[in-house]
Amino acid sequence: MFSLKTKKFAYSFISVFIVTNVLWNMIFQHNQTFLDWGGVTFQIIACLTSIAWLINTFFKHKGMAKSFWLILGLGILSYLIGTLIWTFHEFVLKHNGGASDLPGIFWISQNGFYIIALLVLMNAIRSHLLTIRFFLDMLIVMSVAMSFNWIFIVNPLINHIVFKYTDLMYPILDLGVLVGVLSFFAASNSIFNKPTSFLLISGFLIQIIADSIYSYLKVMDIYSVGSVNEPLWILSIFLIGLSGIYHVPSIAKETRVKRPKRGMIFRHSIPYLSVLFLSVYVIASLYKTHPIVVGLFFCILLVILRQLFTLLENDKLVNDLNNLNEDLEVKVKERTDKLVETVNSMEHLAYHDVVTGLPNRRFMEKRLSLAIDNKTGHRKIAFMLLDLDRFKHINDSLGHSYGDLLLKEVGKRLVACLKPNEVVCRFGGDEYALLIENTSIQAIERKALRILTTLRETYIIEGFELHITPSIGVSLIPDHGSDFEALLMKADTAMYKVKEKGKNHFMIYSCSMSMEPMMELESSLRKGLERNEFLLYYQPQISIATNKIVGVEALIRWDRPGYGMVPPAEFIPLCEETGLIIPLGEKVFHEACKQSVAWRKKGFTDLRIAVNISSLQFQHSDFIESVARIIKETGANPNQIELEITESIAMGPIEKTLAKLTFLKQMGFQIAMDDFGTGYSSLHYLSQFPIDRLKIDRSFISSLEKGDKDAAIVRLIVMMAKGLNFKVLAEGVEEETQKAFLDDIRCDEFQGYLFSRPLGVEECEQMILKYQQEPNLRVVHC
Repeated sequence: MFSLKTKKFAYSFISVFIVTNVLWNMIFQHNQTFLDWGGVTFQIIACLTSIAWLINTFFKHKGMAKSFWLILGLGILSYLIGTLIWTFHEFVLKHNGGASDLPGIFWISQNGFYIIALLVLMNAIRSHLLTIRFFLDMLIVMSVAMSFNWIFIVNPLINHIVFKYTDLMYPILDLGVLVGVLSFFAASNSIFNKPTSFLLISGFLIQIIADSIYSYLKVMDIYSVGSVNEPLWILSIFLIGLSGIYHVPSIAKETRVKRPKRGMIFRHSIPYLSVLFLSVYVIASLYKTHPIVVGLFFCILLVILRQLFTLLENDKLVNDLNNLNEDLEVKVKERTDKLVETVNSMEHLAYHDVVTGLPNRRFMEKRLSLAIDNKTGHRKIAFMLLDLDRFKHINDSLGHSYGDLLLKEVGKRLVACLKPNEVVCRFGGDEYALLIENTSIQAIERKALRILTTLRETYIIEGFELHITPSIGVSLIPDHGSDFEALLMKADTAMYKVKEKGKNHFMIYSCSMSMEPMMELESSLRKGLERNEFLLYYQPQISIATNKIVGVEALIRWDRPGYGMVPPAEFIPLCEETGLIIPLGEKVFHEACKQSVAWRKKGFTDLRIAVNISSLQFQHSDFIESVARIIKETGANPNQIELEITESIAMGPIEKTLAKLTFLKQMGFQIAMDDFGTGYSSLHYLSQFPIDRLKIDRSFISSLEKGDKDAAIVRLIVMMAKGLNFKVLAEGVEEETQKAFLDDIRCDEFQGYLFSRPLGVEECEQMILKYQQEPNLRVVHC
């Protein structure tokens, strides 16, 4: 594509060149030698320049007009060859160049190439020409043109004493060029831009005019080199070459080109103007002999005007109809696009989770079925079910908006852990499912460990530091089933086994696992609450300094009919998920208060009872009212009750948490931080909370002899607690060495199997009485 600067230069060059040619002919009109040399020079330069432009266009552009430019270039090359042959005869052989027929043959061939080029173009735009009206218009124009040609050129040439057949070919071939020009004019907008169309049409018409002038001058025997037709030939050659510079390949247009009204009038009027010119000539020739032809002329003129207005009205109606059709097509397309968008959106919503944007359970069902159908070989397909531990506490403490943000972040991390052909879905709540094809047991274990590591990392949600751990159950195809429901049930069983064993890990399903359905277990829990199947056991807490029982921790047990005593690890997680932990927690607190009153009446006035308060129970809106009501109902002394809270309460709003703890402290309760060292959020708020005692988690105590790090952590916890004026109690003490270490670092109290397992009420009373009577007894195993 040529630059604007190049196009401007070409225009300036042509203008200067034509003016120079005209001036040359005027200055040297009486010097035939200079006229001949000037005419040849100007024509050769024009031909070479135009050929260069056309060949450049041919090589730079592609499309259906490509061969058109080549044939035009060949036409101008033919004219150049004819000029060179004439020059050779005229100046080298010193013969009359016009006496030879050979230059004329090449000059005539120029028009032949033009006709071929226009025929190629007409073939490309034939869909725009195949109309009866266009055909009749062409016949009218050609009839008039042939009439004038015959009267003024062809017939005089035939009757001329000396004429050449090459001279006779000019008007004939020019008629062919005229047909092509009219065809091109009728549909030029369909293939070329406006500047290119204008330059081509102008170039061809000027060529026809120059040829007609040449033929007329030959008839009149007054043609000579330097005549007015020669600058016109040069101009036509330049314009045809210049059209190649302006050519930009156009893409087939879907919409109709809206032509301006003036263009319509001119296009429609071409055949009628031809008839009008012929009528004027006939009337000018016959009006003296036959005056009636004047009336005929006015009738023809009126008929032409009427026809023109009719055509214009028809075109207006057609354009209006086309515009309406286009508007209708646009509206139909817009509505179709909206419908497609709506359908796609509905399909996306049907198979994707709204919160995280991940695929949903429905998608997983289809995807798993497809994976099963496509399975080949001995490789396995893994279905992983993942549940977030303690997510309900975060949701209830911070609100659903924080929970949703956490779910999104978990989804992003899971996606980052998977390969492109692996799938992660959100089933709902805090459950995710993963599908991994063509895998093995070893690869699944590595994948599960990577997911655990990734999800354990700290989350920053709206300024809060949150920590969450996953429990993962895995089932395999074909080992554990071949349909979605079977795999889901097996993975769910494995996942709950992980929760039973302390959460934050993964397990692959095995046949040895058995777990009753969660709905049945939940139903049994509710019935157990109604039937008072839950009992309290008490584990003594010993002062390391005095070796006295200073308190007991109330621990819940479920005496389930038909199953015996069920440990808390099997039902507490489900209670937290279902919300049953709140009524169960109230029951535990109520029974502990009643027991405190009973033991006080028996003389155990200094014995405290520690009661665990779940995070969900603590965050409940009427927790303080419930505690006050139970104290009033039972008559318990708050000074003998210790409330054990976990570090997870620090994830709640600090102001509300601090207000509740302060109020409980004012009521007389002692406050203990349970499982200290396993949480993540409480250190920041520890100094603000009204805490009496820190309970070091059993995991640190059991690892004391395994490495120095845990011993250092326990030592630092005790030092920190002493600095904050807190008492320290160590859980899970089972060895004398552990007790000795705690004594050495000035830990205040301990509890664990070294002294006693959790005991029923009567056994606990007997032990307390025994140590009251014999305070110097050494620790004994029970």
